[in-house]
Amino acid sequence: MKQDLQIAQSIPEQAAESKLNLSRWLGRHEALDMVARGCSAVDAACLKQIREEKLYLEAAPNWDRFCKKELNASRKKIDNVIRHLDEFGPGYFDLSRLTRVSVEEYRQLAPAVGVDGVQLNGEVVAIAPQNKEKLDAAVAEIRKNRAKPEVAKKSFRPVLDACSAALALIEKPPCWPNALDKLDLTAILLQTRKAAEGLGVITVNVRL
Repeated sequence: MKQDLQIAQSIPEQAAESKLNLSRWLGRHEALDMVARGCSAVDAACLKQIREEKLYLEAAPNWDRFCKKELNASRKKIDNVIRHLDEFGPGYFDLSRLTRVSVEEYRQLAPAVGVDGVQLNGEVVAIAPQNKEKLDAAVAEIRKNRAKPEVAKKSFRPVLDACSAALALIEKPPCWPNALDKLDLTAILLQTRKAAEGLGVITVNVRL
């Protein structure tokens, strides 16, 4: 709610009227591919107002046509802009225009983003051009951590799965074992029982 209030207060005078002046707003972006270069939080708020209040009907028969004709972008792309505004607030747009931070990267940074800036190593860094180097470093650190391969959790399950697979083959072998095969199987079973006892597994003495 606080972020929505801040966005509303930041909309330019011509967009802060009871009804957005659509022609004037489009005129400001006529020579600029707003979406390709990165929307500002103000523009994202205007796009949301245009969609929710159906102001696009002044320039196109529907929202899809408006996005393609007037914004030179797909409806999906513009809807994503509005969704990011609802999810993250203005901070995402301010930071992405400076650092090219991705949506997933921003999600990791979001808890550290506040009204005054980004909390980095105990310091609040304002989202401003003069702090671009620090902000770039913060995003680079996230990318570095994401690139590290995750350490696989050790589990005994593969051992159990292998034993189950072996048991299934013994119960339904592809062919009947000969005398030598039986001797080898006996040796393997004895070694398996010994190994299991070494793990603290209580085995039943069975005559092999």
